[in-house]
Amino acid sequence: MIYLKDFKQGRLLYEALDSDVRLGILDELLQKGELNLAYFAKRFNVSNGAITAHVKKLHAAGLIEISTSSGIRGTQKICSLAADKIVIDFLTHAQEEGRVESAQIDVGQYVAYDVHPTCGLATRESVVGRFDDPACFSFPDRIRAGILWMGYGYVEYLVPNYLTEDTRLLELRISLELASEAPGYAAYYPSDITFSLNGKALGVYQSKGEYNDRTGSVNPSWWYGNLGQYGKKVTLTVGSDGTYIGGVRASSVRLSDLGLKAGEQIHFRISVPENAEHRGGFTLFGRGFGDYDEGIVCHFICK
Repeated sequence: MIYLKDFKQGRLLYEALDSDVRLGILDELLQKGELNLAYFAKRFNVSNGAITAHVKKLHAAGLIEISTSSGIRGTQKICSLAADKIVIDFLTHAQEEGRVESAQIDVGQYVAYDVHPTCGLATRESVVGRFDDPACFSFPDRIRAGILWMGYGYVEYLVPNYLTEDTRLLELRISLELASEAPGYAAYYPSDITFSLNGKALGVYQSKGEYNDRTGSVNPSWWYGNLGQYGKKVTLTVGSDGTYIGGVRASSVRLSDLGLKAGEQIHFRISVPENAEHRGGFTLFGRGFGDYDEGIVCHFICK
């Protein structure tokens, strides 16, 4: 589901839907499931280049997924629907009701970890230490890391606490770019990634795979092509009525259940437990890697 809490955030979505060809592509995918680009070019009698442009717009809006498939005729790009519904909430104005305090946490600024191979981390300049050695997560250069990955385990961060004694927290929103971490590379490699705050599990996001069909928008030129290239932007929202991941209700955990107070530490953990049903690890993209060129973004919406 695509959930817009502010209708003004939907410009890419509105543009993507403003085309008979793109609406036709969505309709074909709805009826037939996965289809390749050559099918659409023939179906709508347009060039391969035009179809590629249409598909890019749909992908940028979060409406379709694009993966690669190798076969007798070479590598093909396969499209599938990424969302089953679109919700635009015109009545939510939490951000206008109060002030917003924001911060970014670099992915290397974790305060605790438990990491198991395959694993590693890198700065914009080089890999930190060695591949698949958890000890490298203790190296001083890790603080400058823009990407990290693990087969299972966790990293934990301190979230800046902007609460004061005379403010009331309306909503806590955390966004980050994530993908699975497959040994080698696998476009379909599901992973159950759990988010926790101060030891309380908020919900599970299932990553579909490790994305390697193209280069990440901001990756350094030396970044290895056989490694994860980009992830999906995941937004975790905790409010007065529960916790949502990507606009979908993930749990009944509310802000009042977390007991967040002024002056106290707030611990945020990203984990794939050893006993997870889909233990596909995770890759966490930060500044200088992936598609978004930002770390873990935190928003405190207060009144």
